[in-house]
Amino acid sequence: MLSLIDEREQAMLGAAVARVGGLAAEGRFADAARAFAVWPFNDEEIAVAEQAGYFEAAGRYAPNLLNLLRQSMEYEGPTADDPAVLGAISAPVAVLHGSHTRPFLIASAHYVADHVPHAHVHQIPGAGHAALLTHPEALASALIEFFAQAQQSA
Repeated sequence: MLSLIDEREQAMLGAAVARVGGLAAEGRFADAARAFAVWPFNDEEIAVAEQAGYFEAAGRYAPNLLNLLRQSMEYEGPTADDPAVLGAISAPVAVLHGSHTRPFLIASAHYVADHVPHAHVHQIPGAGHAALLTHPEALASALIEFFAQAQQSA
């Protein structure tokens, strides 16, 4: 929900994307992934990601990320944060966020839940943006609970 981002976050994201672009142009894809991660990840998540080899694995996607961001900037049609687009989603939606993620990302999660019928927000205590890396059990538990409820409602 980049339309919800404030000027400070825009500057931080812009700097991270510029750094990603420079590193990717040099073929330093793992470093590019690391440079982008400093925007949504906290220090604990960076350390866990480093130890897990995440940046080496994610680095191959740096050119795709840059391409996606470029396309998003050029696109003039309905966007993912358009209330009409979100309102048209008919499937149950789990909107997950960590309690220690950036305020912008928490606001984005609630924005989605406010505009998608049948959306439910679930906060993962103690997690930041990279709950998959730092809180996999809590994330799995939240997903299992969501799918069990969705299956019962079907």
